[in-house]
Amino acid sequence: MLGRRSLLATTGAVLASPALSQGSFPTRPIRFVVPWPPGGATSNISRIVGDAMSPLLGQPVVLDHRAGAGGAIGTADAARSAPDGYNILMAGAGTFYRPLIEREVPFNPDRDFGFIGLVGDGPFALVLRNGLPNSLRGFIDYARANPGRLNFASSGQGSTSHLTAEAFNTAAGIEAAHVAYRGSAPAMNDLLGGRVDYYFDAFATVLENARAGRIQAIGVTTSARASRAPELPTLEEAGMPGFTAAPWWGIIGPAGMPAQAIQRLSAALAGALGQREVVDRLAEQGCRAVSMEPAPFEAFVRAENEKWSQVIERAGLRVS
Repeated sequence: MLGRRSLLATTGAVLASPALSQGSFPTRPIRFVVPWPPGGATSNISRIVGDAMSPLLGQPVVLDHRAGAGGAIGTADAARSAPDGYNILMAGAGTFYRPLIEREVPFNPDRDFGFIGLVGDGPFALVLRNGLPNSLRGFIDYARANPGRLNFASSGQGSTSHLTAEAFNTAAGIEAAHVAYRGSAPAMNDLLGGRVDYYFDAFATVLENARAGRIQAIGVTTSARASRAPELPTLEEAGMPGFTAAPWWGIIGPAGMPAQAIQRLSAALAGALGQREVVDRLAEQGCRAVSMEPAPFEAFVRAENEKWSQVIERAGLRVS
């Protein structure tokens, strides 16, 4: 990633005092919009980060879940909010991919947001319902032999899980139907119930169910194995050379936020990510904490958009 910094070496000045005292911002609670339902990885990551930022800012960071439309409802709400630093959003890769697919989205990622900082990234796991072949090669062979008979879940149209599955289907030569859900929790419920066949979800979200034998995990999407389940191969190792996809999480706000507010929020985020307890708790959610300041974070997002625009074009997902 662009502009990554060592987590525990970047925030000594921030951690030297219980709150960031420079300037007058903030003087009241900060609303932290989460555009997905409670219970999923994004909600859990938001709570961990928000709770850690609160004492550094000297004000509560209050989560406001506004789910629906593949994250677009909450994202549009944040984009329309007053650009004063008191309304921020936990963005994910899908926040910016949906407008690449649908022209009539109620926000423009190129002009409606200001960038505060990256929170981290992490692997997806490819998980299957029980009863399907339990290896990558066996699953691909089965899917190719049954074109159009399988379906795959996603946490929403245009979400990272959706686009990762589309990239996978293209690379593997699979034809399958997409079933979009309002977040990861309902998608996982239907996978557990056997109502969908496969799904790409945040690694930590699927691990317990996979180890309990309720679903099958057959690989992770990062270039290295996940430290919490080193027995699980990467998809590259399992037979798909060059296939990687890492969802990310970051904090943004409406365009036009005061520089002081951005600086204070960015410093508080870096301070939170500099705490070992926060890093460990994020890791439990499948998020590898990565500190990145506003400018390199924006550059990273633009590069990711370009990469996934190509996936969208190849899959024919763009709506005029």
